Amino acid sequence: MAHSDTTVWLQTAQAGCGGCEPSDDSSPCSGTASSVCKSPSLTGDPAVIARLLVALRAVGDADGNLVDAHRISALRLQDGEAELTLAFPRGCGPARLLAEDAFHVLKLELPDTDVYVRHAA
Repeated sequence: MAHSDTTVWLQTAQAGCGGCEPSDDSSPCSGTASSVCKSPSLTGDPAVIARLLVALRAVGDADGNLVDAHRISALRLQDGEAELTLAFPRGCGPARLLAEDAFHVLKLELPDTDVYVRHAA
């Protein structure tokens, strides 16, 4: 059965992204943000995208998982490749570990697919 690739918006823009900002105390991340989140672009088979988002909810830290903390900028499935773009505000210490965990989750879900995880500025 053929499917058509579509772009699906995960959430609407809203204030308070749950990203990291320097805080007054000694912790590197306060878990709040004053900027507005942009809705991530999700491109590819909607059923596969939905399955991957469920799996990516298992990747997170004290500020929440990648999906609910609005750290996914884009997820594109096309031509045997999966490209995940993550946004981590400056000062988030676990960004590298979270990106590596996301890579491993995508490789488990898509074993025959080339997986790329990128950081958005």
